[in-house]
Amino acid sequence: MKHSETERLSVLDANKHVHSFLVNSGEYEKSPHFLPENKAKVRAILHQLSNQLSHTNRMIDFGCGTGFILDLTHDLFQEVVGVDITKDMMNKVDMSPGNIKLVESLAENTPFDSESFDLATAYSFMDHLYNYIDFLEESFRLLKPGGIFYSDLNPNRDFISSVNEIELQNQPELSAVISKEIKGALHNGRYYKDEFGLDPILLEKAEPIKTNCMGFCAIEILEQAKKIGFTTCKVEYEWYANQGAVKHLQPEGDEKIIDTYLKSMLPLSSGLFKYLRFIFIK
Repeated sequence: MKHSETERLSVLDANKHVHSFLVNSGEYEKSPHFLPENKAKVRAILHQLSNQLSHTNRMIDFGCGTGFILDLTHDLFQEVVGVDITKDMMNKVDMSPGNIKLVESLAENTPFDSESFDLATAYSFMDHLYNYIDFLEESFRLLKPGGIFYSDLNPNRDFISSVNEIELQNQPELSAVISKEIKGALHNGRYYKDEFGLDPILLEKAEPIKTNCMGFCAIEILEQAKKIGFTTCKVEYEWYANQGAVKHLQPEGDEKIIDTYLKSMLPLSSGLFKYLRFIFIK
C-alpha cells in the first residue's frame, strides 16, 4: 500500500474515532455552532443561497454529522441527503421531516450521478479531509450547472500563522485572550485531552489540513476552485478573534461595528479572522 493511501486511511480512522467519542460523550452537541444565534445566521445564509437557485429539488451535505445543516435545510429542498462515515453521528440525525436520506460514504467518492444536486454544503468539515481538492472535484461533479457549493467554518491559515508567530517569539506576558487563541489554534489536541481525555494525537490526525497546513489559504483555494471549473468563486472572512466575548460582554452593536471595520481593512486584517467561508457556483 502506498504511503499516501496509508495516511489517508489513518485520517479516516481518526475521524471515526474522534467523532464517535465526542457524540457518545454528549460533548459534540455543546459545540458553539449549535448556539441559537449561530443556527439563525447559517439558516439565513442557506435560505439566501436557495433563493438564488433555479431549482430546489435536492441538496447534499458532506460530513453531515448529527444533522446540523440537515435540520436547517429540510424545508428548503424536496430532498436533503447527508453523507458521513461515522455511524454513531448519523444515528443522531432527526429523520422525522421525511425527506432526509443518509448515505455512509467517503465525501470524495460518492455513489451519486453527476449533476444531480442543486446545492452542496460542507460545514466545519473540509479541514478533516486528507485531500480537499479531490473533494471539490467531487462536489463539482455532483452539482448541476448553476448549482452552488457552500462551505463554512474553515480554519484560516493567515490567523493560525499569526498566532504561531506570536508563540515562537516566546514573549513573557500575553493577555488571556491571546493565550486562549494560541491554545485553540495550535494546541487543540491538548485542550481535548485535558477536558475530555481524548488522545491529542488522534484529534490532530483527524484535522490534517489544520494540523499540517495551518488551515486554508484564501488565494490558494480560489485558484483551485477556478481550475476545477467553478465559474463564480468567493471567499469570505468570518469570526474575528475574541468576537464571542465582544458579542456577549460589550454593548449591543459593538460586534458588528468591529466586524465591518476589520472587513473594510482586508486583506491587511486577514490574520485576525479565524475562519473562511467558501461560496462557489458551477
